Amino acid sequence: EAMDVDPPAETGKAPETVPTAAEDDEDEEQITDLLDLLSQSEDDALPPTAKIPLLTSILTESGPPDGDGEARYGPKASSVKERAVYGLARSYCATGRYDEVVALLTGDVCRGFFDNATKAKCAKVVRAVLDVVCGLAPEQLDMQADICRNIIKWCKEEKRNFLRQRVEAKLAFILYEQEKYGDALTLVDDLLVELKKLDDKQLLVETHLVESKIHHGLRGMAKAKA
Repeated sequence: EAMDVDPPAETGKAPETVPTAAEDDEDEEQITDLLDLLSQSEDDALPPTAKIPLLTSILTESGPPDGDGEARYGPKASSVKERAVYGLARSYCATGRYDEVVALLTGDVCRGFFDNATKAKCAKVVRAVLDVVCGLAPEQLDMQADICRNIIKWCKEEKRNFLRQRVEAKLAFILYEQEKYGDALTLVDDLLVELKKLDDKQLLVETHLVESKIHHGLRGMAKAKA
């Protein structure tokens, strides 16, 4: 009686791989419409006032045209939306509408994006927006401080402590640049107490550096060296 023998493997042919669930999710992300809007908004010939509605529509979208009405927050869609946040911040600054930057970060436009992002991602985006504002309006320290205070207030209401601490560190540096050393030091002292309990080493180092600058400003050279 003949024995059953497995057929020989084909040579020169790559083994068939089964896509993972993550790869399936990637393939299913339909973001062509979002990319089109982003591409339109990045046209240098377009004035900032015309870019604002395009970028806003990316953040407030409710799914692809032929979809189920669900907003998209997959890796690719989230990347596009992050770029839209930065684009909106630059457009608002270009038109002198700095108050709109606060509304952008704390209002409904970014709510869905932030609700579906990690704490670290939210903090990264908000700090990057603050850097955009400070870079485009470096002399307007009062405006920068006001934006930080409004974001801190929102963070407290939303219980976003991870983000609040980072914005407070930014505000302390702005107060230092305004030579409001007393206010800056009070803020830094409170923040350092909180950070030491959390063992947040990176922000702790950043805050200590600001503290050192403040002591230099107060001519407390001995404390600064210590």
